[in-house]
Amino acid sequence: MEVLNNLYISSMKKLLIIALLFAGCKHDATEVEKAEPSCVPQSISYQRDIKPIITANCATGSGCHGAGSPNGNFYNYDVLNATCISGEFNKRVFIQKTMPPVGLDSLGVDTLGLDSCDYLTLRRWYNNGHYN
Repeated sequence: MEVLNNLYISSMKKLLIIALLFAGCKHDATEVEKAEPSCVPQSISYQRDIKPIITANCATGSGCHGAGSPNGNFYNYDVLNATCISGEFNKRVFIQKTMPPVGLDSLGVDTLGLDSCDYLTLRRWYNNGHYN
């Protein structure tokens, strides 16, 4: 009987260890990011990929983050990078999804005015360290 008890306990310990290993796994990519379309580059730089999105949606298009803006000049990589480091970029673009604003939806909430390729490009750039 004691042998069976020891086998049972040993088996339970193994199952617990396996369960803890699986529970400890972290998945950084969201489901959307796992299925990124081919329009999202694998290697993203601020100058080549992000600055054109900023120009079209955040600076020239909206006037909110251009040269001389009190909201931060996102034509300047260092300013945008500081916003990323502070967490404000992540909060406003990816969590709250209020930037860039495009007006109010039917519930009176600002919606994100980016197409999916631009949004996912920004997301990959941010998640990969927001390099210049």
